[in-house]
Amino acid sequence: MSDISKYRLILMAVLVPMTAVVSGLYWGSWWKEASAQTDGTLQSDISSFISERMAVENIPGVAVVVVQDAKVIYLEGFGTASLKDPSPVTPQTVFDLASCSKSFTALAVLLLRDDGLVDLDLPVSHYLPDFKTADPETAEEITVRYLLHHTSGLPGTFAEPLAFHSGDDAMDKLVASLDRVHLNRAPGLLFEYSNLNYSLLGAVIDEVSGVSFEEYLEQRVFVPLGMMRTTMIPSEADVMDRADGHQLLFGHVVTRNIPVYRSVVPAGWVMSTAEDMGKWLIVQLSGGRIDGRQVVPSETIMELHTPGVSYEQKGEEVGYGMGWFIGLSDADLSLVWHGGDTSNFAADMVMVPEHQLGVAVLVNSQNSSRVHSLAPDVASLILGQELVLPTAPWWGSWRSADTMAIAAAATSVAAFIALVVYFWWRWRRFRLWRTAYLRTMRRRTLRIWRMALPLTPLVLLATAVTAIWVVVWLLFGFNLFRVLMRFGSFAPPGVWIAGWMTFGVISIWALALAGQTLFRYWIRHRVRRLRSQS
Repeated sequence: MSDISKYRLILMAVLVPMTAVVSGLYWGSWWKEASAQTDGTLQSDISSFISERMAVENIPGVAVVVVQDAKVIYLEGFGTASLKDPSPVTPQTVFDLASCSKSFTALAVLLLRDDGLVDLDLPVSHYLPDFKTADPETAEEITVRYLLHHTSGLPGTFAEPLAFHSGDDAMDKLVASLDRVHLNRAPGLLFEYSNLNYSLLGAVIDEVSGVSFEEYLEQRVFVPLGMMRTTMIPSEADVMDRADGHQLLFGHVVTRNIPVYRSVVPAGWVMSTAEDMGKWLIVQLSGGRIDGRQVVPSETIMELHTPGVSYEQKGEEVGYGMGWFIGLSDADLSLVWHGGDTSNFAADMVMVPEHQLGVAVLVNSQNSSRVHSLAPDVASLILGQELVLPTAPWWGSWRSADTMAIAAAATSVAAFIALVVYFWWRWRRFRLWRTAYLRTMRRRTLRIWRMALPLTPLVLLATAVTAIWVVVWLLFGFNLFRVLMRFGSFAPPGVWIAGWMTFGVISIWALALAGQTLFRYWIRHRVRRLRSQS
């Protein structure tokens, strides 16, 4: 080989690697710059979307976190934490998680199971000896697993205020309040979402863990995951800069905070931040790992996300695991999610395991009927395909309830005005034609139908109220009026006011018509007395 060839080989050996290095640096920097621009565009799109939706829906404050591949890729706060005392929402602002709290309670139960303290297939009464329902034998069939899957048969919706108890003995009061409750079906058969299930799970944790429910979750869940601004104690949340809740009052958004009942905290009152919820989503998507640590067994996370029961909603099959809903998108992507509502907060968590993507959206109001579409819409922006989750019907939102309250209040006012006009007309007629009126009273007796018809509304009203009270007490086992009073402590004020206005006007009309009949009878009696005396 000639010297020239040797030099060529040496030159190539030096230049080729150098070219590769320089090229790699150039293209690597270009790729990073392009990736940063893409990320920046995506973040801008998410921010614009949230801001626009807040403006359209008149939402006071929102916090959003997005995680992917075990990293937080988006974390932002929007709007104000309180209309009453304005301060900006940040990723560290504390929101009520509502029913998203169930995912924490479910994990706590499985951790107790992993420690050998709870058997999911033993009856609840094994851990809560005082637990019984109107049918004690059937209550014995309710297992811990049935509570986790919402298949216990315990009623939801109207019975749920039975879980509203405060104080250190709140869990004992909860258990005692269920002794007359009738199950809607045999345990283990069908899915029926009920906060009573997860409130009872909180009582089980409280009983078997050796510490309070709040302490157990802090020690075994919040601290290991680094969720240092997550709590279930309102006074602690206030110190951590807790957002105010907001409700609708006849179409106007008003600041209103409602009491936190300790016994319903396991079902709906964990309080957290967007920053902490990012950690929660990472643990769920990473098989229990975060920051290189295995904080929860991967098998436990998998069990939480495995459907234990299925049901149909709007023609689609939906599964429920333990504290999580499970389903498929239109593109056959697996979805794991849970949403939550109190009457003044809303929250949503959505995970797409195939893309290692998780989104949490926290909202400090209940004035939008589309609030639960925020999280799936953010996920749709990131994935480039639409994700639609099953939602409540249009009439199931507090905005719809407020709209109906406006209609009810307006109708009540109109009915009251009509009543005033009617009696003014009747009084005017009596004053103008009093002599003829009294002569008519002398000539005719007051027939029975003239008394029966005006008295009918009052009789029907009294009968209906009594019947409702008796039926609810006998069939469901709780005092309807006590439940309504508890409902009033957290319901939007417009709904509560309109409800009382409607009941009040109906009652006034019934009493007025009955009073008119009694007045006619009194006049007739007076005429007869005067006639006999003369």
